[in-house]
Amino acid sequence: MTDDINELKELTRKTSDMLFGEETRGERPYNIWRKFDKDLAKQFSMFWGGRLYSREVITQRERELCAVGALTVLDRHRELKMHIDAALNVGAEPKEVAEVIFQMAAYGGMPTMVEGMFALKEVLEKRGEWEEE
Repeated sequence: MTDDINELKELTRKTSDMLFGEETRGERPYNIWRKFDKDLAKQFSMFWGGRLYSREVITQRERELCAVGALTVLDRHRELKMHIDAALNVGAEPKEVAEVIFQMAAYGGMPTMVEGMFALKEVLEKRGEWEEE
């Protein structure tokens, strides 16, 4: 783990771009946080992107699938869609994401799982990867 602030900033940027794509920089929650408190937003961002999400104990794919499961059960649709997209960006297959969401019916109930599946559908549609049967 790095202690150099410039290295940490660069690691934060790289991790964020890997997960959410460079083209979404203007749409990230960081920009809202920054409107209210620039210093705190920077600290949040460097912790999440530079310290926590850059760890290599589990793969980024595994980390994002965990986030998808947690956010499904918590019923946090905006964040869920961001992390579904991130999971797909780091190699998760749509069927794997769906399976994690299906599994959450045991922990959050059927309505929560159904909402999670609608979130997955929306992300896949936005990415041009949804196929009607």
